[in-house]
Amino acid sequence: MSRLDRLPNLLTYLNMFFGFAAVTTLIRFSAGVGGSPAQAAWFILIAAVLDAMDGKLARRLKHQSRLGMELDSLSDVVSFGVAPSVLLYTIHFGGWGDKGSLWGLLGLLFAALPLVLGSFRLARFNAETGLESGKSPFFAGLPIPAAAVFIVSYVLFCLDLFGRVWAPGLAAVTALGSLLMISRVRFEGMPLLSFKRSGHNLNRLLLLLMVAGSILFLQSLALFPAVVGYLLYSLAAHLKQARLEELEDKDDLRDGSAL
Repeated sequence: MSRLDRLPNLLTYLNMFFGFAAVTTLIRFSAGVGGSPAQAAWFILIAAVLDAMDGKLARRLKHQSRLGMELDSLSDVVSFGVAPSVLLYTIHFGGWGDKGSLWGLLGLLFAALPLVLGSFRLARFNAETGLESGKSPFFAGLPIPAAAVFIVSYVLFCLDLFGRVWAPGLAAVTALGSLLMISRVRFEGMPLLSFKRSGHNLNRLLLLLMVAGSILFLQSLALFPAVVGYLLYSLAAHLKQARLEELEDKDDLRDGSAL
């Protein structure tokens, strides 16, 4: 194995490291010795970028392995399950305990949704797919990194725009992002990083570059709307596809009865 072949796993380890860094930042913030929720949120976003890179690099180097796949899942649990749940508990849901023990338990359970449902999403993905799954342009259910980005981008959006997080919106984003992970809604994956691929992939790649450029200038003010747009587009496409399949099934039944 060359040193270059080890690079995808190194990116995976860095993904896990930044997830751990997010958790430790929140611990320091809770203890009043430094750190901030915004800093933890950015660490999670950095982990998401690294997660997007390691799989593509492994396929480019033709160095996919079962070990790498399992390591990637374990890293995702830390960075996009544990870290977002700790973030949610720290900035809002942990405060539910002030209303009583029952509310405290509900807050703990609500904050744990990204971790619990995200872990299920990863386990289901690993059970249903293999090493060649990266070639598929679609995912069944919202990937756990995308759900984490949805949650933390909302946190950063609120902090940048209002200076605080709007609690009802946080609860809605948490519930929606978590439930979409265990759904069967079809979500598009990252486009292939090649301008030689025409058609749908080229359109997705150009859109991704435009969004990335907007995020570089506007940061969280562009990131959260971009994620919302991605979710709305995916939900609309899923409903359209479901409607087409329903019409096709009716046509098949009509043709069968005619025979």
